[in-house]
Parts: sequence; C-alpha cells; structure tokens
Amino acid sequence: MAGRSARRQLARRLRDLREGAFEDKVKQDELAAAFGGRKPLSTAAISTWENGEIDKRPSEARIIQYALVFSTPSSMRPAPHIPGESTLDDSTRARYDELRTELLTLREDAEEEARIEKAGARTAMVPADEIWHHDRDVKLFVVASELPIDQRPPFAREKGAFNYSRLARYADLDAFFTMFNSLTKRGYRNLSHRSAGERSIGTARNLVLLGGPAWNPLTRTMLHLLDLPIQQSLQPDGHPDHFLRPDGSPVLPTIIEVGDGGHEIIEDVGLFVRAPNPMNPETDVTICSGIYTPGVLGAALAFTYPGIAHENVQAVREQVGQASAFAALFRVKVVDGRVPTPRLAHEIIDCVPAG
Repeated sequence: MAGRSARRQLARRLRDLREGAFEDKVKQDELAAAFGGRKPLSTAAISTWENGEIDKRPSEARIIQYALVFSTPSSMRPAPHIPGESTLDDSTRARYDELRTELLTLREDAEEEARIEKAGARTAMVPADEIWHHDRDVKLFVVASELPIDQRPPFAREKGAFNYSRLARYADLDAFFTMFNSLTKRGYRNLSHRSAGERSIGTARNLVLLGGPAWNPLTRTMLHLLDLPIQQSLQPDGHPDHFLRPDGSPVLPTIIEVGDGGHEIIEDVGLFVRAPNPMNPETDVTICSGIYTPGVLGAALAFTYPGIAHENVQAVREQVGQASAFAALFRVKVVDGRVPTPRLAHEIIDCVPAG
C-alpha cells in the first residue's frame, strides 16, 4: 500500500507558502477571497488543500494561481489578489515559473500516489511475454525527439505565433503516433507526451523515449547512464552515425545510389531498450532509437504491432531468457519509403541484458 508522503508534501508546501512566503502571514479566508474573485472560495477549501490526510487537492488552474500570488509581495497590496501574468517583470516571472513548475510537480506526485493507492497491488501475474506491464493508472511519459529550429516549419518555431503547432516540433512523428496510439489501445489511462526540449518531464517516472541521442537529449542521457554493451556512436555532420556491437564492431545502415546521383536507404538499424530507470529503479525506461527515422519507427513497431510483437518477445527470450531488462539491436527494412514491422527472429543482430 502506498504511503502518503507525496500528498503530505504538497499540503505542507501550500501551507508554508501561505504562512511564510512573505513577511505577513496570509490568512486562509484572505487567500480564499483572492482565488474566488467575485465568488470567493470557502475557507474550508484552503484548509482541505493544506491537509495531507484528505484526498482533495487544488486543480492545476488553482496551482497556477498559487504560483502567481506568491511570486511577488506586491500581490498582497492592498489585499491579497492574483496578479496578471502579463504584468510580471522579469525577476517576478522567473520566480513564478520556478514556483509553478515546483507546485505542478508536487501535485502530479500526489495525484499519482493516490492513484497507486486506489488501484492497489496487482494480484494477477504478468505474462512472461508482456512488455507493457505497467499499472494502467500510473503516469507514463512518451518523450519524442525534437526537430532543430532550422528544420521546423515556421508555425512551430515561436510559441506566440497565431498558428503555432506544438506537435510540429516533434521529430520521428510516425514512431510517435505508432507508440502513443498503441499505448492508448493497451489501456494506459495516464499518458502524457512531450518533446525532448520541453520542461516538466518527470524523469523519475516510467518513460518511453523516441529518437536517437542526436535529437533527444534524454535518450543520450539514459544511454550514457545505462552503459549498455550496445552503444550508439554520434559522428560529425556529413558522416552517418552507427551502432557498436558488444565486440566493438560497427553496424551501419545500407544506403544505395539511385539515378541522378541520389541515394536511397533500404535498410536502417533499430535499437529497442527496456531497463530500470536510472533515476528511479521502481520505474523503467523504454528507448526506441535508430540511425535514421526508419530505425526509430521499426523499434516502435517491433514491440507494439499486434501478433508480431509477441513473436519478437519470444525471439528476445531465446537470447536473454526471462530477463525483463534487455537491449535488442536489429535490422529494419525500408521498402519504397515504408517500414514493415521487423521480425526479430530473422533481423536481430545482438540482444543483451540491460541493468
């Protein structure tokens, strides 16, 4: 049974802000009036949020109000009120951003703790070939690689643009939609997605990282921390990256020349990793990487595509037994620009335990 430490920590932080953020303590009824505007909250609501033994927490919108109110002492004059975000000066905005991130993280930790407690311990045994075994109510982050700014479409470069599109920042979109849709169909109810350059990624949670180390810094960090026998080597511009097998020999994609001096990739290399999360061994990290985009997509398909995913798990088991943590390196065919799901029984290059 989960404890209540995260819920108590959130409640204590909210109380500490009210009582000690500024020289004069803010009363509960004053804070309730500030939050409610023309329709004040009840003092009981503030009291409840400051009690870690009660499973009621402020919404994300209320958390943002907390961050605004306690970002500057001027919000106390003449009476506690919520300053407009557009009125914050640079130093106040920095304080607001820091406080907002802290409180939203504390709230999410408290929410997840409550979900785990509600779900209780799973009594059913997880099948030996089940890769996606997580509690469906526990938070899982899908983190996509991010396009460099000069490769993004204009409407994905500036957040303030009227036509700004957040998803247009994502690289490896085919792999992202393949993975996210698969996890949704598998019943994950608490999915979030981010691009690798965004804030508020809970790195101590269950993670699915899409894209290689060049464009996904989380992939780069996790591969470094895991220190796997299979490694991905980044090369200078103009030279293809490659993987290194445990014996140190390189593995590269197959690229052929076509008419008019062009080139075409007919076989990429994919890497799928499932390992304990170095940031929190109670969670795990999944990595889908490749030299090029087809390799990333192939890694995402290999363990999500119905029917073939089961076969691929069995191919892994033949290499590492019942180990739940492994790294599999395999060839990914590219046919007329399309990526068929790799069958590891025929395409596997190396498979090693991970962690």
